Amino acid sequence: MRIRPVRAGDEAAIASLWQYWFRNKTRTPEPGLSDLARRLYLEHPNRDPQVTSLVAEGDGGTMLGFLGVTVTPVLVDGESATLAGVFPPVVDPEASPTVASFLLRKFLTGPQALTFSDGGHVKYEPIWEALGGAIGQLQSLRWVKLFRPLELGASMLAERPGGELWLPLARAVARGGDGLARLAAPARLRAGTSPYRGEPLTPESLIEAVAAVHAGARLRPAYTPAYLRWLLDEMARATEQGALSATLVRDERGRVAGWHIGYLRPGGVCRIFALEAHERSLGGVIDHLFAAADAAGCGALIGRLGPRLRRPMAARGCLVYAGGSLLMVHTHDLRLLDDALLGRLAISRLEGENWYWWRIVGKLPSRGKTSSRGQLSRTGKRSTDRI
Repeated sequence: MRIRPVRAGDEAAIASLWQYWFRNKTRTPEPGLSDLARRLYLEHPNRDPQVTSLVAEGDGGTMLGFLGVTVTPVLVDGESATLAGVFPPVVDPEASPTVASFLLRKFLTGPQALTFSDGGHVKYEPIWEALGGAIGQLQSLRWVKLFRPLELGASMLAERPGGELWLPLARAVARGGDGLARLAAPARLRAGTSPYRGEPLTPESLIEAVAAVHAGARLRPAYTPAYLRWLLDEMARATEQGALSATLVRDERGRVAGWHIGYLRPGGVCRIFALEAHERSLGGVIDHLFAAADAAGCGALIGRLGPRLRRPMAARGCLVYAGGSLLMVHTHDLRLLDDALLGRLAISRLEGENWYWWRIVGKLPSRGKTSSRGQLSRTGKRSTDRI
């Protein structure tokens, strides 16, 4: 076995592994899956020949395993560096499971300042720690804000075989029940008000907001407009998750307070991938997010917890969910590792792989037919470890 960087022509084999493990246990990729692999790993705007995805190859050139890597340029103590987000290794079902360890060991010796996985599976936890990494314990929890629990249950019913036949009746009953519940427990099931105002988040305004909000962070992303346009376009293609919402939030004086990025799905689970704010404005930005989600008819919001969010989320009646994927971090700088575990670094789920996981398992729209207000679709396949 040899380990080498990914190269053009590997995308079909990558898609084949994805098809087997994340779709239906067959090896012939569904249309669009190879194209997705190419766009993510071979055409990524930030691709770096020194920090690249890795392939484990057998004697006959067969792909035994793959470690997907996406790169974000960052500033660490004011100096240019590289942040690597890794998709945990996928290994050929007939190959040895140790292939995953070899891929991780090889990659973690690279020049990147920090490596993390936003979708780490518990089976990789001992391997990751044995290789010098750590698990963000609080960041591996989820905060959940319920708005319409019964309608959320009706949406889940629709995902079961034959569930759509009962959906109209279930949804009508659920809406009535939720209406009564929201009157009885407004603090738990309704959003508060926020004096802040939102506006569409553009690549240029996000770059300015990162500089304003995270000026004191030891590590923060060094975004470019071209990369952010690519990222938001790719995220918008995950139409199964709902309509992508990217909002810049300003306070009463018109100053940048923060921003939030996620998916709004009426009646369903709405996943949040970025919730960033100046310390003085955190509560107001959270209230703005909750108000927008409630107005959009979301069943529930869900996002990573983290140290800064524990108190404000508890004060707003949020629940804590202990399932889902792990946040795994690795760096040779022990101070940087401590900062990552304590939530002091300005990185979000945008830099990880969890957002494109939903594209791997979901419907793959053809190019040119995607909108940030795309129609909802279902594949019938879910994975609770990627919440």
